[in-house]
Amino acid sequence: MSKSELITMLAQVNDGDPRLDAVGAALTGAAKPEPVSFKLWPMGEAAKETTLSRVTLWRAIKEGRLHAVEIRKGSMRIPDAELRRFVGGK
Repeated sequence: MSKSELITMLAQVNDGDPRLDAVGAALTGAAKPEPVSFKLWPMGEAAKETTLSRVTLWRAIKEGRLHAVEIRKGSMRIPDAELRRFVGGK
């Protein structure tokens, strides 16, 4: 991957994304942060994992408080780091 491709990819990452901490640590030689999960939770599994209802998760996505990835029309997945951020790191 070229530098310009890497910079372009990093520019698309949200500020709160924990992967940025890993990149910063690698560039500065700081201690390595804990591994980041790239798991994408289906809505039903995310609801079970957090004990929140699917309606609550959908409402949070609609209001912009929870970011999700639409993998195909009408099918959403929630990134693990985003789900953990939403429920307060639990």
